[in-house]
Amino acid sequence: MTDLTASPLTLLDQYRACMEVDADAAAISWVPERSQDLAVHLSRQELYVASESIARGLLQLSWPEDHPRMIILAFSPGLDFILAFLACQIAGVIAIPIAMPRRGREAHILEAIINNCGATMTLTSEPEVLRLQDVFASSPVLEGIHILSTIQLRVLGEGRDMTGRKAQDYAFIQYTSGSSSLPKGVLVSHSNLAANLALIQKDFKVDHEFVMVNWLPHYHDMGLIGGLLTPIYGGIPCVSMAPSAFIKRPVRWLQLISTQDVDRKVMSGGPNFAYQLCADRIADADIAGLHLQAWKTAYNGAEPIRAITLQKFEQRFAPAGYSNTNMLTCYGLAETTLFATGNHDPLIRTVSILGLEQGNIDAALSEEDSRQLVASGHADPERIVIADPVSKFRLADGKIGEIWITGPSVPETYFNNTEQSQLTFHAQLADQCLARYLVTGDIGAIVEGQLYVTGRSKELMILNGRNIYPHDVEALIQNAVIGIEDVAVFSYDDASAKNESIIVICELARTARSWFVDSPEQALSTELEKLANQIRLAVAPAEIAITHLRFVGPMGINKTTSGKTSYGQNRRAFSELPESIRSRTASAEFRNKD
Repeated sequence: MTDLTASPLTLLDQYRACMEVDADAAAISWVPERSQDLAVHLSRQELYVASESIARGLLQLSWPEDHPRMIILAFSPGLDFILAFLACQIAGVIAIPIAMPRRGREAHILEAIINNCGATMTLTSEPEVLRLQDVFASSPVLEGIHILSTIQLRVLGEGRDMTGRKAQDYAFIQYTSGSSSLPKGVLVSHSNLAANLALIQKDFKVDHEFVMVNWLPHYHDMGLIGGLLTPIYGGIPCVSMAPSAFIKRPVRWLQLISTQDVDRKVMSGGPNFAYQLCADRIADADIAGLHLQAWKTAYNGAEPIRAITLQKFEQRFAPAGYSNTNMLTCYGLAETTLFATGNHDPLIRTVSILGLEQGNIDAALSEEDSRQLVASGHADPERIVIADPVSKFRLADGKIGEIWITGPSVPETYFNNTEQSQLTFHAQLADQCLARYLVTGDIGAIVEGQLYVTGRSKELMILNGRNIYPHDVEALIQNAVIGIEDVAVFSYDDASAKNESIIVICELARTARSWFVDSPEQALSTELEKLANQIRLAVAPAEIAITHLRFVGPMGINKTTSGKTSYGQNRRAFSELPESIRSRTASAEFRNKD
């Protein structure tokens, strides 16, 4: 186990220590999406040697003297990304992982990233070079970016030594997914990364018997640090597959868990939606072939954790050996490097909806007044506080306020964003001036030492003195109405209206295409009128009046690159609709997102 009282070893130092113990031990495997393709396996030594060959090439490049050495990592899922990321650590280059850009939205995000960080080079795999050139040529901001492949760097560095390496304090920049704004770059130091990886080892109880099974995207903090760097740091094997393999056939994730060595304990997880997807879409016949007894750490985080999902998942997969005692509900964000809190065997607390609206965690007065909250882990009082955002005082247990976090895992700044960095990373409690706190933007409470996240401060809707949480309304609709694939609920401040409006967007499956009427008025068909009535009836007991109900087709709800609902983008998209449509109580448009 890692000693957290001392400064943890850096990622590379820890990995080199593991190699000294057993260089031939399995490090990482890649399972291809096509069954006819062969899996690729690398030992610790093979992974390091392959990464170092790229690092030597990085050191031959012409780096500007007046700017930190950094490079964009644009990779499709596969082993090439982790080789490139480790190469950056070896060469002393700041890595900037991104989603593989496409013309349109991702290119727009990459433009914002380039404008912020000033990187002039992008590294990718050889098969992706032409694709990137096509995307970059469509943008004046991107067309001057130099595109390199890992093969080019291996050739460039052949026969060279590590001369020219410059030590840097920073390991990588993690650009936030931008759920309500353009992405901001969290500047993660080597010490931040080491502290967070050590905390994960401790709270996840990682030992040499574990194997990591990962499907999460490498450009997101949960996939990068949780799925890829945690096993590298902990000296345990990692077995990875592409996110698309899971999304297309969720059972593949659980099958990969089932096929691990019987002498291994499995660690694997994802956001709440992944567990819901498995519970909803995996057939009974497929469950019969699963063996999940070895799945000892099923982590669940990155988005609101729903009690009904945990209950349904356990009910469906208990016959295959799964138990919720092995679920680890957790909370974290890029601004804490990744992990903040976590709990095995999740606690579910039934609380009062009226109490939540008034800013308290209270016992439910009746079944109608009840909501179930899932604890996100032990809230170490030395690191986690609930603060009043106005007075800056620490709030008592059971009081809802802003979640503030301190400690060595918390970076100090966003890259090249001084004003926002000061507001986010440098808060202080009114009665304690020594510690620097991160203002997470999330709201919640601590009860009996457990952290309960109740929502996002920017998304909280305050109507007639009541705190209305979008996630509660979304869950209410999805649980009550059959045929809704996804829901986004947000407030909309229309200057012409007396009060803030509540907008509900419901995404329907492709099979519902015939329910949509193609007309400029975006009117509702008879089928959608019936569905709209069901939705309004579902939220009526909660005294929620929907101002505008909008139906869209697949991918009609805007998401961040990590799969979260982007409330800011959906609000902007709604504001761009003609006023003749926005002023109505309902609309429908079957149009796939570009």
